[in-house]
Amino acid sequence: MQYKTISSERKGQVGILYLDRPKVLNALSEEMQRELLHFMQAARADDSLRVLILTGRGRAFSAGGDLNMFKQAYEAYQRDGSDSGLGGTNLPRAFIDFPKPFIAAINGAAFGFGLTVSLICDIRIAASNALFSCAFARIGVTPEFGSSYFLPKVMGYARAAELAFTAKDIDAQEAYRLGLVNRVVPPEELMVASEALANEIAALPHEAVMMAKRVLRHGSQSTLDQALPYESLVFQYCTRTAEHYKTVCETLARLKGAR
Repeated sequence: MQYKTISSERKGQVGILYLDRPKVLNALSEEMQRELLHFMQAARADDSLRVLILTGRGRAFSAGGDLNMFKQAYEAYQRDGSDSGLGGTNLPRAFIDFPKPFIAAINGAAFGFGLTVSLICDIRIAASNALFSCAFARIGVTPEFGSSYFLPKVMGYARAAELAFTAKDIDAQEAYRLGLVNRVVPPEELMVASEALANEIAALPHEAVMMAKRVLRHGSQSTLDQALPYESLVFQYCTRTAEHYKTVCETLARLKGAR
């Protein structure tokens, strides 16, 4: 598929996915939704890809949904009752179910969709000039892309409610204080820091890292009584993999050589 609104590159085992509509601050369009869904399905099937970084071209991460898309959807509904499919679950599910570590490198404004898509990522690194907003109320819609689940999980219900009800902007340091991002770095260091972290993760046993993501996601949606048996099951599975055996033997050999 020839992409027009996104682009990507590979650096070894690390992939970088760019939201690539810089003239409109990487606003999410219907075409971008289709292209992202196609890319995520292909990336999921690519066994050579260990870690994926999501970022934006230009000066924004994403300013949210394309307003023309909303305008046209409303007009079509008024005209003939057409269902635009806006707010559907296929694309968020493709992000949520992505089995490999996912890092958001937030390079500028992350409003609406820009905020909510970053919440689905496992780790978030923000440039110091990034801005965040749960901006949906500004255009008369509600939080989407799984944010009704992830935002209260990340920062607690009351803080999530304040962001959603006021649609106010917060800067990168406030986002860090609230737990929205893991760290804040100077803009010129954003991709260096993100790629360094991605390579650090990619160097570890791949299946174990993916399984760690699986148990953490399961645990975040479970009671303790549900999490413990699943955790035990996955741990036992990992002890039976060739990857585990190889790394144990290599570690034992290094320890023996160090004596």
